[in-house]
Amino acid sequence: MKYLYMRASTNETKQSLQRQEKFGRDNNIPESNWFKEFASGANNDRVELNRLLSMVKENDEIYAIDPSRVTRSLKFMMELLDLAKEKKIKLVMGDFILDCTGEISVFTQGQLMMLGLINEIQRLLIVSAVKEGLAASREKGIIGGRPKTNKESIPDIFYKYYPMYKSGKLNKVEFSKLTGLSRSSIYKYIDIVEN
Repeated sequence: MKYLYMRASTNETKQSLQRQEKFGRDNNIPESNWFKEFASGANNDRVELNRLLSMVKENDEIYAIDPSRVTRSLKFMMELLDLAKEKKIKLVMGDFILDCTGEISVFTQGQLMMLGLINEIQRLLIVSAVKEGLAASREKGIIGGRPKTNKESIPDIFYKYYPMYKSGKLNKVEFSKLTGLSRSSIYKYIDIVEN
């Protein structure tokens, strides 16, 4: 069975998954096997990723457009390698293919470790650049950071499914899955709307 994992760091109004969806279609992965979420690549406790990893079986294949969509953590990349070997699955991350259905070479494992390290360094560079940008803005008297969330800034997709949640037809996990919003965002938005 083939599965597609898609991730973006911010919500769908700020980042599109179209390129990742095209990757799934190009690899003939049925939409019913697509797992998507909006969460940081540094956060390894992601609902959809964990759901996917818990359900894969021997000889299954997990696709992602590149390794950074799966994780930006070297430690988690190593855990993923161990899981792939244990479950005997195939990981296709863009041009990098890690086939753990049989024996894999030390060289291939080393390549995966290097990808994990590069992705973690990229994340650290992004965090550093943001901090430097905020500090430079503060020096100029500009207060940076994210604007406070209010009812008007909540994504429309939340309001589309909120009545179903409110009437009890959806629980928070289902609400999160349908909207592609993280559970923490769902909790926050519900609190803003109801209070």
